[in-house]
Amino acid sequence: MTPRQRVEAALRGETVDRPPVSFWGHFYHRESSAQDLVDATLEFQRRYQWDWIKLNPRRHYHAEPWGVRWTYSGVPDEKPKVASVPIRTGEDWSTIDEQPHDRGALAEQLDAVRRLRQGLGPDVPFVETVFTPLAILREMVREPRELREHLDTHAGPVRHALESVTRTFEKFVPAVLEAGADGIFFATVDWASRDQLSAEEYRRWARPFDERVLAAMSRGRFNVLHVCKRNNLLFELADYPVHAFSWAANDPSNPTLADALKRIRGAAMGGISHEDALLEPDSGRVLAEFRSGLDETHGRRWLVAPGCSIPPRTPAANLRAIRDAVESAHVTSGPP
Repeated sequence: MTPRQRVEAALRGETVDRPPVSFWGHFYHRESSAQDLVDATLEFQRRYQWDWIKLNPRRHYHAEPWGVRWTYSGVPDEKPKVASVPIRTGEDWSTIDEQPHDRGALAEQLDAVRRLRQGLGPDVPFVETVFTPLAILREMVREPRELREHLDTHAGPVRHALESVTRTFEKFVPAVLEAGADGIFFATVDWASRDQLSAEEYRRWARPFDERVLAAMSRGRFNVLHVCKRNNLLFELADYPVHAFSWAANDPSNPTLADALKRIRGAAMGGISHEDALLEPDSGRVLAEFRSGLDETHGRRWLVAPGCSIPPRTPAANLRAIRDAVESAHVTSGPP
């Protein structure tokens, strides 16, 4: 199978020659321009021959149209720090208006998508990272608790901001697909977790805006919902119309791969701990997690991946061990 054939078969629940696999993380010192980001992504792809690519841009690109700025130290792979945000008080949300979807940082991402499509060729699918509207609002404050408080104290201005961001990204995601991405990696970041919102609060504050962006990206062939963090609301979002669901399946507070495959439509993406097993100095635990995932899924409807973006310090030997193990994985014709 080609990588594209393997991924598409896994998404449909068909038998594959082996499970598709991919990992991704930030290249902090190489994410400030479209060309640098794409060059770093392609180098990573050439090293490991992943079956698909998640384009992993700087997280704050989403909010740069509204004045968010971060500063980089220049030290390779050192995380940048926030320099300025537009929201200081709850009333400031009323200043967040719709922005052009094809200028500034958003235009840069469209350029990156076009460059990556050209660099990868047709046989490797890729998805572009887009945060949910509520997650984009979080980038406009210094701490998540500020937005959480404003949901209660300044509901009207926050809803105005959500509407503005949603309208902007309703135009952006079709442009991403037109530029060459196979789909959108739609990430809830902190917000689809009971540590931030209850299921009812998520339905009120996030779901209506999520659904509008999901509709705008509906022609994508490889759309993924990433339900981040522990205590997640995966099952509350299991009816979202995507092809795969990504989450930290190894966290004991979240559904396992086996439990999720009984309730979600499409495929499961994950199974490898991005901050635990993957960071250990030897590959024993990460290979054990891979074998456990294979047992739970029988290699069907499963895309081997981390629970979230991997740290820059991840040992290359662990990535290579997973990549090699996948090659010899036995896929059955049975469930799920």
